[in-house]
Amino acid sequence: MGRAKPAAKAAAAAPAKPAEEDAQEPIKLTNLYDAGALKGALDEVAREVVLDAGFNEDVMVSNIKLVLGFTAIGSGLLAQFGPGKFPANWWMVFACVVAYLLLTTLLNLYSWRVEGEAFLVTRPFRGGKGVRVSSRMGRWSDEFTLVISDREDPSLEVTAQHAIPEFFHSNGYLADAAWRAAVEELTRSYLERLAARRGKKDD
Repeated sequence: MGRAKPAAKAAAAAPAKPAEEDAQEPIKLTNLYDAGALKGALDEVAREVVLDAGFNEDVMVSNIKLVLGFTAIGSGLLAQFGPGKFPANWWMVFACVVAYLLLTTLLNLYSWRVEGEAFLVTRPFRGGKGVRVSSRMGRWSDEFTLVISDREDPSLEVTAQHAIPEFFHSNGYLADAAWRAAVEELTRSYLERLAARRGKKDD
Protein backbone atom coordinates (compact mmCIF):
# COMPACT_ATOMS: atom_id res chain seq x y z
CA MET A 1 0.00 0.00 0.00
CA GLY A 2 1.58 3.21 -1.10
CA ARG A 3 2.30 6.00 1.32
CA ALA A 4 -0.41 8.62 1.34
CA LYS A 5 0.66 11.92 -0.08
CA PRO A 6 0.61 14.81 2.42
CA ALA A 7 -2.37 17.04 1.97
CA ALA A 8 -1.52 20.05 -0.07
CA LYS A 9 -1.44 23.22 1.93
CA ALA A 10 -4.13 25.65 1.03
CA ALA A 11 -2.73 28.58 -0.85
CA ALA A 12 -2.55 31.59 1.37
CA ALA A 13 -5.17 34.03 0.37
CA ALA A 14 -3.75 37.28 -0.87
CA PRO A 15 -4.44 40.10 1.59
CA ALA A 16 -7.46 42.02 0.51
CA LYS A 17 -6.74 45.49 -0.70
CA PRO A 18 -8.31 48.17 1.41
CA ALA A 19 -11.48 49.28 -0.21
CA GLU A 20 -11.26 52.70 -1.71
CA GLU A 21 -13.10 55.32 0.20
CA ASP A 22 -16.51 55.89 -1.20
CA ALA A 23 -16.80 59.04 -3.19
CA GLN A 24 -18.29 61.82 -1.16
CA GLU A 25 -22.00 61.93 -1.65
CA PRO A 26 -23.24 65.09 -3.36
CA ILE A 27 -25.03 67.58 -1.17
CA LYS A 28 -28.74 67.73 -1.83
CA LEU A 29 -31.27 70.04 -0.20
CA THR A 30 -34.92 69.20 0.01
CA ASN A 31 -36.00 72.83 0.32
CA LEU A 32 -34.24 75.41 -1.82
CA TYR A 33 -36.12 78.17 -0.01
CA ASP A 34 -34.49 77.35 3.34
CA ALA A 35 -31.88 80.11 3.67
CA GLY A 36 -30.21 78.43 6.65
CA ALA A 37 -29.76 75.15 4.79
CA LEU A 38 -28.42 76.92 1.70
CA LYS A 39 -25.89 78.90 3.73
CA GLY A 40 -24.88 75.83 5.73
CA ALA A 41 -24.20 73.78 2.59
CA LEU A 42 -22.09 76.52 0.99
CA ASP A 43 -20.21 77.14 4.26
CA GLU A 44 -19.41 73.44 4.63
CA VAL A 45 -17.81 73.16 1.19
CA ALA A 46 -16.01 76.51 1.55
CA ARG A 47 -14.50 75.27 4.80
CA GLU A 48 -13.18 72.14 3.08
CA VAL A 49 -11.67 74.12 0.22
CA VAL A 50 -9.81 76.55 2.49
CA LEU A 51 -8.39 73.69 4.57
CA ASP A 52 -7.39 71.83 1.40
CA ALA A 53 -5.43 74.94 0.37
CA GLY A 54 -3.05 74.31 3.27
CA PHE A 55 -4.63 76.23 6.12
CA ASN A 56 -5.09 74.43 9.44
CA GLU A 57 -8.01 75.06 11.75
CA ASP A 58 -7.09 76.66 15.06
CA VAL A 59 -8.64 74.03 17.35
CA MET A 60 -7.44 75.96 20.38
CA VAL A 61 -10.34 78.34 19.82
CA SER A 62 -12.87 75.52 20.21
CA ASN A 63 -10.97 74.02 23.15
CA ILE A 64 -11.00 77.28 25.09
CA LYS A 65 -14.72 77.71 24.43
CA LEU A 66 -15.37 74.16 25.64
CA VAL A 67 -13.37 74.70 28.84
CA LEU A 68 -15.19 77.95 29.61
CA GLY A 69 -18.57 76.41 28.79
CA PHE A 70 -18.11 73.26 30.87
CA THR A 71 -16.70 75.26 33.77
CA ALA A 72 -19.74 77.54 33.70
CA ILE A 73 -22.03 74.49 33.63
CA GLY A 74 -20.10 73.01 36.55
CA SER A 75 -20.65 76.18 38.55
CA GLY A 76 -24.37 76.00 37.92
CA LEU A 77 -24.54 72.32 38.91
CA LEU A 78 -22.55 72.98 42.07
CA ALA A 79 -24.93 75.76 43.06
CA GLN A 80 -27.90 73.42 42.54
CA PHE A 81 -26.57 70.15 43.92
CA GLY A 82 -23.61 71.18 46.07
CA PRO A 83 -23.27 70.28 49.77
CA GLY A 84 -25.45 71.95 52.36
CA LYS A 85 -28.93 73.37 52.16
CA PHE A 86 -30.03 76.86 51.38
CA PRO A 87 -29.92 79.33 53.11
CA ALA A 88 -27.13 77.82 55.21
CA ASN A 89 -24.92 77.53 52.10
CA TRP A 90 -25.94 80.87 50.62
CA TRP A 91 -22.31 81.95 50.28
CA MET A 92 -21.51 78.97 48.06
CA VAL A 93 -24.60 79.52 45.92
CA PHE A 94 -23.73 83.19 45.56
CA ALA A 95 -20.15 82.38 44.56
CA CYS A 96 -21.34 79.84 41.98
CA VAL A 97 -23.84 82.26 40.47
CA VAL A 98 -21.18 84.97 40.20
CA ALA A 99 -18.74 82.48 38.66
CA TYR A 100 -21.38 81.33 36.17
CA LEU A 101 -22.14 84.90 35.08
CA LEU A 102 -18.47 85.78 34.74
CA LEU A 103 -17.64 82.63 32.77
CA THR A 104 -20.55 82.97 30.35
CA THR A 105 -19.71 86.65 29.82
CA LEU A 106 -16.08 85.73 29.20
CA LEU A 107 -17.14 82.99 26.78
CA ASN A 108 -19.28 85.40 24.77
CA LEU A 109 -16.57 88.04 24.69
CA TYR A 110 -13.94 85.53 23.62
CA SER A 111 -16.16 84.14 20.87
CA TRP A 112 -16.98 87.65 19.63
CA ARG A 113 -13.33 88.76 19.70
CA VAL A 114 -11.74 85.69 18.13
CA GLU A 115 -14.47 84.29 15.88
CA GLY A 116 -16.92 87.06 15.21
CA GLU A 117 -19.21 85.77 12.46
CA ALA A 118 -16.61 83.30 11.16
CA PHE A 119 -17.38 79.62 10.67
CA LEU A 120 -13.64 78.84 10.35
CA VAL A 121 -10.62 80.32 12.13
CA THR A 122 -7.18 79.08 11.12
CA ARG A 123 -3.67 79.08 12.51
CA PRO A 124 -0.87 81.25 11.02
CA PHE A 125 0.01 80.29 7.45
CA ARG A 126 2.61 81.54 4.95
CA GLY A 127 3.68 84.40 7.15
CA GLY A 128 0.15 85.52 7.88
CA LYS A 129 -1.63 85.46 11.21
CA GLY A 130 -4.29 83.05 10.04
CA VAL A 131 -7.68 83.83 8.56
CA ARG A 132 -11.32 84.08 9.47
CA VAL A 133 -13.72 82.70 6.88
CA SER A 134 -17.24 84.04 7.19
CA SER A 135 -20.32 84.42 5.06
CA ARG A 136 -23.41 86.55 4.87
CA MET A 137 -26.80 85.88 3.38
CA GLY A 138 -30.04 87.72 3.89
CA ARG A 139 -33.08 85.74 4.99
CA TRP A 140 -35.00 86.48 1.78
CA SER A 141 -32.02 87.17 -0.47
CA ASP A 142 -30.52 85.00 -3.19
CA GLU A 143 -27.14 86.71 -2.80
CA PHE A 144 -24.38 84.93 -0.86
CA THR A 145 -21.24 86.76 0.26
CA LEU A 146 -18.07 84.88 1.21
CA VAL A 147 -15.32 86.71 3.11
CA ILE A 148 -11.74 85.69 3.88
CA SER A 149 -9.97 88.12 6.20
CA ASP A 150 -6.78 88.23 8.21
CA ARG A 151 -7.21 87.47 11.92
CA GLU A 152 -5.32 90.57 13.02
CA ASP A 153 -5.44 92.93 10.05
CA PRO A 154 -9.03 93.68 8.98
CA SER A 155 -7.75 95.64 5.98
CA LEU A 156 -6.41 92.41 4.47
CA GLU A 157 -9.69 91.00 3.24
CA VAL A 158 -11.13 89.55 0.06
CA THR A 159 -14.84 89.28 -0.65
CA ALA A 160 -16.90 87.58 -3.31
CA GLN A 161 -20.63 87.86 -3.88
CA HIS A 162 -22.53 85.19 -5.75
CA ALA A 163 -26.10 84.45 -6.74
CA ILE A 164 -27.33 81.28 -5.06
CA PRO A 165 -28.98 79.88 -8.25
CA GLU A 166 -25.51 79.69 -9.83
CA PHE A 167 -24.59 76.81 -7.50
CA PHE A 168 -27.79 74.84 -6.96
CA HIS A 169 -29.63 72.77 -9.51
CA SER A 170 -33.41 72.79 -9.66
CA ASN A 171 -33.46 69.27 -8.15
CA GLY A 172 -31.70 70.50 -5.00
CA TYR A 173 -28.18 69.28 -5.71
CA LEU A 174 -25.24 71.57 -5.04
CA ALA A 175 -23.02 72.26 -8.07
CA ASP A 176 -20.01 71.18 -6.03
CA ALA A 177 -17.29 71.65 -8.65
CA ALA A 178 -18.47 75.14 -9.57
CA TRP A 179 -18.66 76.28 -5.95
CA ARG A 180 -15.27 74.79 -5.10
CA ALA A 181 -13.74 76.63 -8.05
CA ALA A 182 -15.24 79.92 -6.84
CA VAL A 183 -13.87 79.42 -3.31
CA GLU A 184 -10.45 78.37 -4.64
CA GLU A 185 -10.32 81.57 -6.71
CA LEU A 186 -11.11 83.69 -3.65
CA THR A 187 -8.51 81.82 -1.60
CA ARG A 188 -5.85 82.44 -4.26
CA SER A 189 -6.82 86.11 -4.28
CA TYR A 190 -6.26 86.31 -0.53
CA LEU A 191 -2.87 84.56 -0.74
CA GLU A 192 -1.78 86.89 -3.55
CA ARG A 193 -2.70 89.93 -1.47
CA LEU A 194 -0.90 88.43 1.53
CA ALA A 195 2.24 87.84 -0.56
CA ALA A 196 2.08 91.38 -1.93
CA ARG A 197 1.69 92.78 1.58
CA ARG A 198 4.71 90.79 2.79
CA GLY A 199 6.71 91.94 -0.23
CA LYS A 200 6.08 95.59 0.59
CA LYS A 201 7.18 95.04 4.19
CA ASP A 202 10.41 93.38 3.02
CA ASP A 203 11.30 96.33 0.74
